[in-house]
Amino acid sequence: MSSGLDPAAGEVVPGEDETGPLLRLSGRIDREVVRRFRLLVPPSAWPDRADLSAVTAIDAAGLQLLVHLSRKPERHGGRLRLLAVPAELQPALARAGLSRLLPRDGAASSAAGDPDRPAPS
Repeated sequence: MSSGLDPAAGEVVPGEDETGPLLRLSGRIDREVVRRFRLLVPPSAWPDRADLSAVTAIDAAGLQLLVHLSRKPERHGGRLRLLAVPAELQPALARAGLSRLLPRDGAASSAAGDPDRPAPS
């Protein structure tokens, strides 16, 4: 008998790595996942880094969440850093006008990569 849980269901949860706080996104990031996240995690607790390594799909609500997440650090002169963005998500982010958030210089493949390092000329 099935447990009723969808293994592809997404989630956005606060976490931490060796560098500090971040959000861990996984599975399908859709309207329901975004709704749950926004009910459980107040904007004051949103870190300026998000690990997308386990994201399998993202819809318009998920893209809008990334826009909202990016606004908080921008108000303070910073920027949201996306870590380990799967290659298959990059075109959707670019189409949504979020390419400025994409890691540069190959950092997309590593959550430990430095997205602030300048791209080679």
